Amino acid sequence: MPASSSFLLAPKGSPGDMGGPVREPALSVALWLSWGAALGAVACAMALLTQQTELQSLRREVSRLQRTGGPSQKGEGYPWQSLREQSLDAMEAWENGERSRKRRSVLTQKQKPKKKHSVLHLVPINITSKEDSDVTEVMWQPALRRGRGLEAQGYVVRVQDAGIYLLYSQVLFHDVTFTMGQVMSRESQGRQETLFRCIRSMPSNPDRAYNSCYSADFDFIDILLLSPIQS
Repeated sequence: MPASSSFLLAPKGSPGDMGGPVREPALSVALWLSWGAALGAVACAMALLTQQTELQSLRREVSRLQRTGGPSQKGEGYPWQSLREQSLDAMEAWENGERSRKRRSVLTQKQKPKKKHSVLHLVPINITSKEDSDVTEVMWQPALRRGRGLEAQGYVVRVQDAGIYLLYSQVLFHDVTFTMGQVMSRESQGRQETLFRCIRSMPSNPDRAYNSCYSADFDFIDILLLSPIQS
């Protein structure tokens, strides 16, 4: 029995002998992690120092630019330009472009002179009725004239310059009995041609009675306004 007891006590030491090799890898990993953390801290410190150095350099450059108002004349520093110089350059370019535009506008106006339009405004001065026809003839006189294209001669208007003319006539009727109207005609080489006519039934209220017509034509025109009723 004592021999068997010694045999049983011998294996108890074997677990202690195998425990040493198991603890050595754990210690190595801890050492590597410590070295890695130390190297990371050193790298962060170096990066912070580099950023601090660059920041101080930028601050010195900004202070120098504020004192001098622009970059150094020797070409050192950053290629910046002050906002004031940029504004002056932009203003000068705009002024040069504006002067060029005005010169072109003046040259264009000289090359293309404006054509004056002829205007003739007539107002009635007299009305006459023809015995052989049921019409009333209105006589006119010039109230406003501009240009030489239109000329009033007696009861006609002669067109001296060919072109497009706006003919507008308006007659105010106060007779509520009849259907009233007016006719605009031209005379050329002894012939009379109707340009336009306007016919309208008059309202029951004389204060609201009106009748107007307008048209356009171009030719050497003699204008005659007729109303189809005797006065």
